[in-house]
This record gives sequence, structure tokens and C-alpha cells, in this order.
Amino acid sequence: MPLPVRTLLARAALTAMVAAPLGLSAATSANAAHSGMAAEVITRVNAERKKVGCSPLRASEALRKAAQFHSYDMRTKNYFSHTSKDGRTPFDRMRAQGYRYGSAENIAAGQRTAQAVVSAWMKSTGHRKNILNCANKAIGVGVSSGSGTYSIYWTQDFGRV
Repeated sequence: MPLPVRTLLARAALTAMVAAPLGLSAATSANAAHSGMAAEVITRVNAERKKVGCSPLRASEALRKAAQFHSYDMRTKNYFSHTSKDGRTPFDRMRAQGYRYGSAENIAAGQRTAQAVVSAWMKSTGHRKNILNCANKAIGVGVSSGSGTYSIYWTQDFGRV
């Protein structure tokens, strides 16, 4: 069963307290919590795809970086849009990470768990279409939490190869 964000964040804070004397950063601990949440999103998305006969998406590091950058950018600059404040599109961000075959992007904000965000995306026609598009072969997920109107921001970037 997935852990609530509070539990993940509490564990990250505890890890940071333990890690500090070892020279490790609190950011490393928070990143670990976010990585777990992102991995759970991919697991849940692939479970939804399996129900309709689509092959599982493979995790792409380039797409993950593009998605993570966008989640962080939305949170720190306090906006919610597929277009970055600097005018970049999802496909611009994917190409900047070296991924040339981007096909779609889903964003969300405010959902506290991977389960909640995937559920919200599956209830939205456009987001659901992106998740269940069998032509998509790769995924990257970004999560950023902290300040910002919604406290937590999610991005899924999809690719064709």
C-alpha cells in the first residue's frame, strides 16, 4: 500500500537528520521520497495500460529530467501550465534533455499521493487518452513539493521510442 505524502516527508526529514552528520543533504532525502512517488506513478500507469492491452511504458531518464524540471519550475515560479514562464513547450523541454520523440504531457497539482494523481488523470478524458495511448513507449515523471499555491506539482512526459 502506498505511503501518504506526510509519511514520506517525515521519513525524508528523519533521513536528513541522520544524513547531515554524514555529509549528505536534506535535498538528497527529499529527492529519494519524490523518486519513490514517481516510480509508483509509473507502476500505476502501467497497470492502467495493461487493462486495455497496451504494453508497459519504459522509464526514460531524459523524459524524467524534463518532467522533473517542469514540476520544479511550476512550483518555484508558482504557475500551472504546459507552457513554461519562458515560453518553452513540453516538446522544447524534452528536446533540451536529448529526447526527440516526445508525444504528450500530463500535469497536475495538489494531489498528495501517486494514487490520487493517477486517479485524477484517469478521470480526465485528455489525460486518460495520453496514458492509454498504446503508441507511447516511454515515460518520465517529475514531482516537486514545498512552497507554491498547490504545494505539490506533478508532470508526466511521454515518448514514442
